[in-house]
This record gives sequence, structure tokens and C-alpha cells, in this order.
Amino acid sequence: MKTRLPLALITCVLLIGAAYAHRSTPQPKPVFSSRYTTLINCASGMTKKEEREAKNTGTDMPSRCRGLGGYAIYISYSACASQFSLTRGEEDISLGMQPVNWKQKQVEWRLADSKPFAVIIRMYDYGDDLCNGDNKLRGESLMVHGLKGFEQIEGSVDARTANANLKARELADKGYAKPKA
Repeated sequence: MKTRLPLALITCVLLIGAAYAHRSTPQPKPVFSSRYTTLINCASGMTKKEEREAKNTGTDMPSRCRGLGGYAIYISYSACASQFSLTRGEEDISLGMQPVNWKQKQVEWRLADSKPFAVIIRMYDYGDDLCNGDNKLRGESLMVHGLKGFEQIEGSVDARTANANLKARELADKGYAKPKA
């Protein structure tokens, strides 16, 4: 019995010390980086059967552009507007509306330790009504959207300001460390 008590005491001290050492070790900061995917020459967002039906009825065919982390950039069309969204399975993140003749060429993906957590996309402001025929460009923004698990990341940067791309990346990166609201 006497030999077990010191052994138990030593075991407890070691376990407490290990737990404390693990707790006080600072977590390494993530390495942030960017990758880009294109919005040019993307595949149809429909099955072959849906494509045939769309051609027969004169319906516009959506586009599905390859993204990262299992996401796709889905672009659907109406009579005078294009809706941009990110899709992955049942997940759907709206990125915004643009005219049918949109200008965007790529999407920037923010990564932490090589894993995507946010996107940055340039969006053009044509006013409240894309269908009224007044397609005069009023401004442009870099829209920042967090992916699943990082929904707290949401914002925009006026694309005409100095270092706008850097500011949009900083907005995403700062949001990475903040807990979900």
C-alpha cells in the first residue's frame, strides 16, 4: 500500500504537468495564402438532359465554375441579370447579382494552412435595377464572404481605394480568428 501512494502521486503530478504544458503552448498562427479560380469557359451547370430541355425551351443555361474545397461557383441567368453563388452539396452562399454581360474573370480564395475559408470577388455596382436599361457603372467592390464554419466573415472594400486587394485579404484573415457569432 505504501508503494502505491507515491506512484499515484507521481502519476497525478505528471498528468497535471502535461495538461498545463499543453495548455500554455501557444497555437501556431495559420499561414494565409491565396489561390485563384477562373470564371471563363466554365462548364454547364446542368445535366445533359437538362441542357437538351433548356435548348428546346430557350432557357438560359447556368454555368458551374470549378472552385476549391469542393465548392463550385454557380452562375444562373435571368432576362437581365446573373446571380453568382457558391455551392457545395446542399450549401448555397449568395455572392450577388450582376448584369448578364458581367466582367468578373476570377475568384480569389483565401486559405489558412492550405484550406479555403473565404472568397473575394469583384462586384460591380450598376444601381438598384439591373433591368431598367441604365447599365452605367457606379462603382465596384471587393466582396468578402466566409465559407462554411466562417460565416462571420462578411464585408466589402471599395475597389477604387489604395491597396484594396490587400485590405480585402486582411478583412478575411482577421475574420478567420474571430469566433462565430
